[in-house]
Amino acid sequence: MNIRDMVVPVGCALMMVFALNYFFPGNTVQQESASTFVVPREKKAYKPLNEEINFYHQKNVLPIQITTLDLTWATLTFSTEGASLESADFNRESEGQNKVIRTIFPVSSTERENRCLLVALADETPFSYRLLAAQEDENAHKLSYSAENDECIIQKTFIVDKNNPKIDLVLDITPKNGKSDECEPRIFFPAPLMLDLKEADVISSIVMDRTHTFAKKAVSQLDVHGGWFSPEIFGTDSRYFINALIKDDNHFTQRAYYKLEDRTKLFSILEGPAVTEKTSWKLSFYFGPKELKALSAVDSRLEKTLDYSGILSSLAKLMLYVLNWLYKYLHNYGLAIIVLTLLIQLLMLPISLRNNEEKWKIQQMEYQRELAYIEQRFKDRPDQLLAERTELIKRKGLPGFGCLIPLLIQLPLFFALSRVLSSSFELYQAPMLWIPDLSQRDPYFILPILLTVAMLAQDTKGDAQQRMTKTVMAVVFGVLTAGFSAGLALYICASRVFGFIQTKLMHYFRLV
Repeated sequence: MNIRDMVVPVGCALMMVFALNYFFPGNTVQQESASTFVVPREKKAYKPLNEEINFYHQKNVLPIQITTLDLTWATLTFSTEGASLESADFNRESEGQNKVIRTIFPVSSTERENRCLLVALADETPFSYRLLAAQEDENAHKLSYSAENDECIIQKTFIVDKNNPKIDLVLDITPKNGKSDECEPRIFFPAPLMLDLKEADVISSIVMDRTHTFAKKAVSQLDVHGGWFSPEIFGTDSRYFINALIKDDNHFTQRAYYKLEDRTKLFSILEGPAVTEKTSWKLSFYFGPKELKALSAVDSRLEKTLDYSGILSSLAKLMLYVLNWLYKYLHNYGLAIIVLTLLIQLLMLPISLRNNEEKWKIQQMEYQRELAYIEQRFKDRPDQLLAERTELIKRKGLPGFGCLIPLLIQLPLFFALSRVLSSSFELYQAPMLWIPDLSQRDPYFILPILLTVAMLAQDTKGDAQQRMTKTVMAVVFGVLTAGFSAGLALYICASRVFGFIQTKLMHYFRLV
């Protein structure tokens, strides 16, 4: 077998994988803007990053009070220890079952500085709070806490939306002695954590700075020695969840930066101004899933965190909308993917009938015969030969171009749908037959094997060399598909099977 005959098919397969990663990367990286302070640009940038918390030694420690809020989107637990969000359990219905996904966990007594939405001061941070009030109306729950040290009084009020993953924090600080060096607040909150994903989860920073530039970086690429001045959005995300500041109308955040522990735990820190008189701020946070409906309801700018944002985002959203619409009737995302694949195949059918491989081969043979005749007839007249070749291309077109039209149309659909099926929260823990989770790889590699068999069975014509090339192609695509999510592998496999059936039917009814 001629090795050069294998280069084109194998190269095409590798280029497709490269295109998936290049045009639709899992973690986008943007260039830092002038709002960062890696290099000092303002006087306040010279201050060292303050990641440490010194807790105030209170003589009378108040009893711990736990408040649990049962919301439509989650169950949140607040504690008087640090007046913090102790845990977050998100409600999710999948395949007719209610499931709970925890992303914020209680911490031990030795890790109290890692509590979510903890407010720290420059020194002597109060930890034991008093619950002042717990109120409720038709739209939100309202919890108010208070604590103090020798320098100031802190009051924290949480306003928790009942229907959307949004938490407002109203922070009031009243200095007792007019000193500003001690009453300088900071707000800490961790990245969302999903223990069951383990290494499959990727924690990233997400920032929209004051120039409206959005940046997302994985922990391994993040410079934790720098930060941002007054960002519009600041926080972290994982594969399926976001914890981020989304609104800061009273300009609490002077600087924002990260703290990294054990190379895996990432914390966001919002640094406020020094306080010399009673001051109040209101900050809004999104603590919730990377689900298009939830993101749009709270802050559409967070859609930039989705892996299918970008030049084909509109097409990806359409694919996701159709997929969710099918799920409402089929009650299984695996079946929804199969039906969506069939719909795409039917939409492509008219184009496939006009530009199929059999017609292309016939056109290519006719083109080659006429070209050979022209070259033989005008071999001694180069100018005339060039003119005749040009005329032939005008009449017949370039051979094989028509066969590429279906592929060129399907590529944007494939790229858009591939990101949806690889990263959508909807497919997380969605089962189908032997597959427990369509967002993860096929555990038994049945789909890649089916794809390989379907590719081998689709076209057995040609000489031994051509059959060997097709065999290599089938194996290469099967191996590559084994690394994809099961949802994406299902789409590729179903597309190939439907293509095989379509070809057989076209031959049976003599449409080609």
